[in-house]
Formats: sequence, C-alpha cells, structure tokens
Amino acid sequence: MKFRTKLGATAAVAALLMAGAASAATFIDTWTVNPTTGAISVVIGDTGLGVSGGSSSSQGVSTQSYNAATQVFTDTFDFKLPSGTAGSSVTSSDTANDLVFTGITFNNVNGVVGTDLDGDPGAAIKAQVVVEGQTQELILTGTGGSAATFGGTVNFSPLAAVPEPASWALMIIGFGSAGALMRRRRSLLLATAA
Repeated sequence: MKFRTKLGATAAVAALLMAGAASAATFIDTWTVNPTTGAISVVIGDTGLGVSGGSSSSQGVSTQSYNAATQVFTDTFDFKLPSGTAGSSVTSSDTANDLVFTGITFNNVNGVVGTDLDGDPGAAIKAQVVVEGQTQELILTGTGGSAATFGGTVNFSPLAAVPEPASWALMIIGFGSAGALMRRRRSLLLATAA
C-alpha cells in the first residue's frame, strides 16, 4: 500500500518534469533541501529510452545505454550526498511503450521491481546508509520502446548528530562522578548501619 502511494506521487512529479524536457534523455534535477531537517530529495528520470544524449546537473552525472534491437536499457545515476540514509523509488505510466523494469540497485544493493495496482511499472529500494565523499550509484535496468519514459526520486535523511570529543569527555566525567557519589553514599550507609 505504501509502495503504491509513493509510486503514484512519484508518477505525478515525473509527468510534470518530463513534459518540458523533450530533448533530454536521462537526467538528475537540482536538489531540494529541507532547511529544518536537512533531508534532500532528488528527482531523476529518463525522457526517452532511445533519445540520444543525456543531461545532468552539477549534483551528479547520468548515463544511458539502449539497444534498439532488443529494447534493453541501463540508466545509471551517480551523485554525492552527505552521510546519512538514502533510498529511491521510480515509476512510469508510459504503458504504451511497454516499459518493464528488470532491476534496481543502489550502491550494489538490490531493490524490488513490479507493478502497482493500475499495472504501471515501478521499482523501489529501501533506505540504506551512505557516506559523505563517496559516489552513490543508482542503476535501473529493463526493457521498453524507444519513446518509453520514467521518473522517480532519491530521498536522503542525514544521520543524527554525533557528539564532539569535548561532549564525550563531559559525559564520561559525569558518569564517573555519578558512580563515585553512589559508591560514597553506599559506604556511608554501611558505616552508619554498623
């Protein structure tokens, strides 16, 4: 149920974005960053499996391979993110061009492919840990007609803040002090009881 809702929302966003990108093939749009949580959403897609030439943004690089004879495609999206967790979902309502996803991987971890209740093809991968400075790679494979299109999102959430060394030192001193006070109190209670 959650997968279907996510795919439906992704399809709506993808349809709007693909309407104005007739000459592009694979694409990675500009990041959308939530100023409060630091969460990042990235829109990715393909505006025509058989359309030559891809486009990319400064946030990443996308590449495409398409075999017109077999209608097999591989679209690769490479980008960098801060440390945190990231997952992705993609969908297509372009059933006229027989698009079928056969695989989705994110940093060599396999996701799931299938169709939603309307019969539209989709693919998703659960959130996994990503490390800042390393290139993240999302790969979609499948088959479809030359004009087949799809769109999706990569959703990122930052890791919880890790305390600085000074904070750790204060915590350790605090635990040590609390332990010393508990031992002292216990020894005083034993002395008064005797």
